[in-house]
Amino acid sequence: MEKHFQLVYLLDLYGGLLTEKQYHILNSYYNEDQTISEIAEAESVSRQAAFDLLKRTEKLLMEYDEKLQLLDKYLRNKETISRILQTCGCSADADCKKLLSQLEENL
Repeated sequence: MEKHFQLVYLLDLYGGLLTEKQYHILNSYYNEDQTISEIAEAESVSRQAAFDLLKRTEKLLMEYDEKLQLLDKYLRNKETISRILQTCGCSADADCKKLLSQLEENL
């Protein structure tokens, strides 16, 4: 998986464990497509300080996931649900499909 998308997922999964500043910087960079310079200006810090915090927080998210492995579990569950929906096809009743779709959305 591309690192950018991996970090977006990790931010969604573990963002609540970060400080407000860590979350804001990662969210600004990965979800709002802001540059390091824009983030530094908004945070009133140097570009180097913004870059360092970004890299430290990326590493922290990777360490969280290395221990908890929630991203891998999430992706496997999403894939399993997708395969179930494809396998059931037209033969599954509407209630079954609806429940699986809801489960997939809740992941």
